[in-house]
Amino acid sequence: MRTGSARSGLRLLMMLGLGVVLAACAPVAGSPLGPGAGHPAAATSRSAQTSETTMSPVPSATLPWDAGLPSVSSALAAAGAEGVYTAGGPAATASSIGLWAADWNGAAGTRSTAGWEAAAKNMSILIGNISTYTKWNVQLHSWNPSLITLAYNLGPYLQKGSQTYNQVLQAHPTWFAHGSHGQLINLPMFPQNYLMDVGNPAYRSWQAQQVAASIAGDGFNGVMIDSIGVDVLGHYASSPPVDPSTGGVYTTNTWLEDEVQLLDGDKTALHGGYLAFNGLVSGPQYALNSHILATSTADAGIAELFLRQPTYPVNDFPSTSVVQQTLEMMTDMGSQGKAFLAWSKVWVSASSADISRLETFVLSVYLLGRQSASYLDFMPSRDADNTVVAYSNLKDALGAAVGPYSLQGSTFTRRFQAGSVTLNTATDTALIEAT
Repeated sequence: MRTGSARSGLRLLMMLGLGVVLAACAPVAGSPLGPGAGHPAAATSRSAQTSETTMSPVPSATLPWDAGLPSVSSALAAAGAEGVYTAGGPAATASSIGLWAADWNGAAGTRSTAGWEAAAKNMSILIGNISTYTKWNVQLHSWNPSLITLAYNLGPYLQKGSQTYNQVLQAHPTWFAHGSHGQLINLPMFPQNYLMDVGNPAYRSWQAQQVAASIAGDGFNGVMIDSIGVDVLGHYASSPPVDPSTGGVYTTNTWLEDEVQLLDGDKTALHGGYLAFNGLVSGPQYALNSHILATSTADAGIAELFLRQPTYPVNDFPSTSVVQQTLEMMTDMGSQGKAFLAWSKVWVSASSADISRLETFVLSVYLLGRQSASYLDFMPSRDADNTVVAYSNLKDALGAAVGPYSLQGSTFTRRFQAGSVTLNTATDTALIEAT
């Protein structure tokens, strides 16, 4: 079986006969917007206590597509004295929580100018569709020069029926992942999305070039690659992918190591652009295997199931051990110079009071583990506009953390320059005090 070190020399960076064919990376309108929306159920609450099946400083290069906008490197230099950026991305100032928004859903298409301005000023990172954000990037960066905007990319999939899909299937059928009977693999939840073979170095090279070409001249600071991780090795895909080098199903480690090479190639192709990925999943998943993805050269990782599955009841809180694993994930990402993007979603009906209580709990855990480049997106409903700051505590001016969190029994505490956070996992109560 191949090892990660043996395969590290297989990265290729040339185009392979297709010319510049832009990948079909926009999610289907009205859908949960790509594979990343459907990670398998995570063991994050007391009702599911089993184990689950986790970035580097931005180089000083000018982004070729940033004409008229500050590049990542120049923005870093300009804002460094104000503490706006740190290694791994734009850090919130000491007086803010640190927010990002998954903005590739329908809300962006109907947002008012005032809404866009508020989004630019409230968020540190915005991730959206190319077709929508291309029209707004210049203005967004004008409103907030330190804002990072990232283009949504579907990840290692091609959408059936697209020109790119047809061309690649005809010219390079081995770039597609195949099942044990030689069949192509799609996602039952998103049947038009067909899985590619991340272990194929020629595909990885081509994909990296498409990622870079897709945002050339559009004013983005970089790209977010969705749907990274091992979901496809389980029930999520129509069939688990076979490793052509062994004839057997990909092992977890091999698939993740190949995805690291995919991300490394994407980062190289961006020539200093910012690269994030969605695939850390959660604290328990990070402890189990998704920490491997943090060894890539990507700048940031998203944990889409931060503390909960979207469909869990809002009063189903995580246990002490899950909270600890979540905090360890955040700490480890920070120690590697990576930005960490927490995403917690509520896709069930509940009273506003219950959702507010959950939001305070989620925010408290986030603040307990927050590093210099940590960001939170709390989504109170499935159709919520993620750029709207719906809770006043998301604007609390706590200042910088005085030190790390402490744990005594089931009570977590952390002190800040202008406040404190206390969380009790035995009573599911959280208190955020701003002084």
